[in-house]
Amino acid sequence: MVHSKLPERWICCRSLQEWHDWLAENHDWAEQVWLEIKKVNAGEKGILLAEAVSEALCFGWIDGKMYSLDADSYILRFTPRKPDSLWSKTNRQRAERLMAEGRMTEAGLAVIRQAQANGHWQAAYTAKEKPAMPADLEAALQSDPVASSNFNDWPNSEQLQAVVWIGQAKRALTRQKRILETVERARTKKGMTE
Repeated sequence: MVHSKLPERWICCRSLQEWHDWLAENHDWAEQVWLEIKKVNAGEKGILLAEAVSEALCFGWIDGKMYSLDADSYILRFTPRKPDSLWSKTNRQRAERLMAEGRMTEAGLAVIRQAQANGHWQAAYTAKEKPAMPADLEAALQSDPVASSNFNDWPNSEQLQAVVWIGQAKRALTRQKRILETVERARTKKGMTE
């Protein structure tokens, strides 16, 4: 089923080289791009998910939202990775492999150095596990059943992003504001990345 909130435009690269060339020309100024990805069993030629993500990592970009187009393809949003974004263990392993293969660009290496400096590289998560819930966030969510239910429906990675963001607050007042914002985002069904 085609999603009703499809972006107006996206690009379709028929080869990994075309995607590489787009990133090489645009990675340092573009804010985002939607890329058409082919499903593994699609009859048409195109880029597959794993290779698209790996190539984006080479330039310091990361994948995000995904919408189905048809039975053979979907579109995936790519953006430059923000300095405070979390790393999954899968993407860290991909990046380590890409470095070993000599495929990382200076832009990709700069993003990795930033993640190593701020601790996000070492704290890479796996989306298979639910994050440990801080007591103050848990109490705030329990006081709002709708927010609590919606928060529990978030993917583990989204929950982890909220927990880490709250945990990074330096002052108690900032922490409380972040908890309240997280509860509000959950109540209104907004994720942490919207």
